[in-house]
Amino acid sequence: MLEILKSLLLSFFVIAVLLPVVRFVTRKVTSGVSNESITESEVKYMQRQEWKLMLLYFFFTSAIAVFSAGVLSLLASGLHNSQDHLYLLTPNFRAMFMPGLLIGLILAILPLWWTRNTVLGEDAELYQAYLQQQEGLRSKRTYTFILLFLLVIAGAITWYATRWHITINKQQMTITDYTLKQKTLQHSNISSIQFLGKEGEYIITFTDGTILNTSYLKPVQFETIALLAQQSGKRVMR
Repeated sequence: MLEILKSLLLSFFVIAVLLPVVRFVTRKVTSGVSNESITESEVKYMQRQEWKLMLLYFFFTSAIAVFSAGVLSLLASGLHNSQDHLYLLTPNFRAMFMPGLLIGLILAILPLWWTRNTVLGEDAELYQAYLQQQEGLRSKRTYTFILLFLLVIAGAITWYATRWHITINKQQMTITDYTLKQKTLQHSNISSIQFLGKEGEYIITFTDGTILNTSYLKPVQFETIALLAQQSGKRVMR
């Protein structure tokens, strides 16, 4: 839980730093002149209103990140479920939270876009004039292009995040990473099995130096560890 809160706090600072950068780049790209003219005091007022929108964006990001991490975890289990293997290990919520956070940062733009006028209320038209004065008339087209590009990235993140899984048979296990690269390891090459003190969490070390930390996988069943211990001849260490 603490790790998730740290990630959310980090995302807030990322938003606070990157948003002005994106706005600056947009102003350089969309250098059109707006017919709208607002006063300096109205500009400062709108800048304060933007903080309200940024906090709303962070709320949407957090909610979508948590939801996406759960969905990705379930999706990974469903995609790789097969009767061809004795056991299947897939990433848990903790492992999927960072991909979920990236998806949240992207998809949160949509509800923010849809609710912006409602949140601003009577200031919605003034904010539109502020955007046109600050970023030009073509800014909406630029933001639409950026959003479509980010949605493609979100789709790619979803696809790659669900690739990682581990299949276990009687004599060997096969680890498939995010790039679909596979590595097959024999149970007889296990050098140690260490229990981490929490149900379903182990560190499995192989003679070739490969280390498998199951903390980022859904809880490993006792039957699975019993099979690995039996086939490798190693006892589970605490």
